[in-house]
Amino acid sequence: MVTKKFIVTATTLVALSLNLSADGLKHSLKHVLSQKDDTTLVDLSGLDINAKPVPQHPIAMNTRSPKAIVAIANNTPIRKSVLNSLLKKVSHGKVKDFDLLPPKQKKMLVQQYYLPKYVSSLAIANIPKKERYEIYKAVWMRKKASSIDIKESDIKDSYEKMLSQAKMAHQVDMVPPYDNIKDRIKMQLLDDAMTKYILKDAKVEVSDPNPMQIAGSINGEFVSVDDVEPIVQKISRGKATWNRLNPMDKKRILEMIATKKLTESIALKELSLDEKYNAISNAWLQKQLKNKDIKVSDKELKKAYKVFKKQFKKGKIPSFEEIKPTLKMELARDKYMQQLMKQIKVKLK
Repeated sequence: MVTKKFIVTATTLVALSLNLSADGLKHSLKHVLSQKDDTTLVDLSGLDINAKPVPQHPIAMNTRSPKAIVAIANNTPIRKSVLNSLLKKVSHGKVKDFDLLPPKQKKMLVQQYYLPKYVSSLAIANIPKKERYEIYKAVWMRKKASSIDIKESDIKDSYEKMLSQAKMAHQVDMVPPYDNIKDRIKMQLLDDAMTKYILKDAKVEVSDPNPMQIAGSINGEFVSVDDVEPIVQKISRGKATWNRLNPMDKKRILEMIATKKLTESIALKELSLDEKYNAISNAWLQKQLKNKDIKVSDKELKKAYKVFKKQFKKGKIPSFEEIKPTLKMELARDKYMQQLMKQIKVKLK
């Protein structure tokens, strides 16, 4: 009898005595891909460039060099050039020189510039290293998975091969219709592609039975039988042991362990510093917001909905009630970011 689990893993076209593809990245991928990609910090300036006392026609004045240190935020010196760039962006090109701003708006601009760094510092201080690495892995997996193109033709080819195997076993009636199973096949193909990428430079070797109980090695690092035995027991549901597996199955077990070990190092290598900072900053912010009761009034929500409708350009506009929970979450986040921004101590030079 062909079980549902066999049908899914048959797309790998490897006839194993154990269902070894049930682990790997598949379950992690399913969880990661279902999460919202929230790796970019919300830009919350609160900076009113058009407010008085910014002159509509700035008077001529001597201004400092772009290389000059014009402010210190939480003991961090900041050059004028970076603030000029931010000022040009938030003012839509209306003001380009930091020295033209009055002191109050100078301080707000500095706080806005330093805010992502401040949040990152809080995240690093409060999230343990092991947890940070798990966050990096999740972000990298989502980023990498989004870059892999699984074509409809590949999914159909895998399905046809599955049907062919079922015909050989006289169990075609056990294969679900294509539309019912295509998403699972796609996930399996994505899992296979991710695993192949992670292991492309890995050296995974199986050891012959030996008195030291070494199962094999991953990039020269030994893996003991004690390390692999729990995995074998779990996958086989207690029906097999490491020493009873054939060489192909042993290699697949070691590759599963290698995939888990190497994903972290690849994520650390391939994610940029900004991506890492944004990832842990957002993870920390989400935790903070869950623990804080930040009030958002209906008046604020309705005002935000009006802005949302003006910006919404494609498709049917969601109703206020449909989008209310999301708006509330975003406004609460905005308010908390404003609170954090005010904590940044600024000294103007």
